[in-house]
Amino acid sequence: MSDVEATLRAAFEHTEYDLGDVGINRQTVRVPVRQEGADPKALEAIVDEAVGAENVFGLTVTTETVGADDAIGTVVTFQHRP
Repeated sequence: MSDVEATLRAAFEHTEYDLGDVGINRQTVRVPVRQEGADPKALEAIVDEAVGAENVFGLTVTTETVGADDAIGTVVTFQHRP
């Protein structure tokens, strides 16, 4: 588990949001949130607080399938540049 993944998991641990498998490919981070229709501004605030707003670029929040059971959820994607 990378430092970014551990930091994000810790930040989301005390929220109402349940995470799927956080994926990191080079500098692109994908955070699947199992709840459909999660508040984009709240998710952005959690990510900004966890990894630092100055390290987050191009953050997007989309609705797509999350997990192996094809459940619909919310996905936060951003470029992490420490």
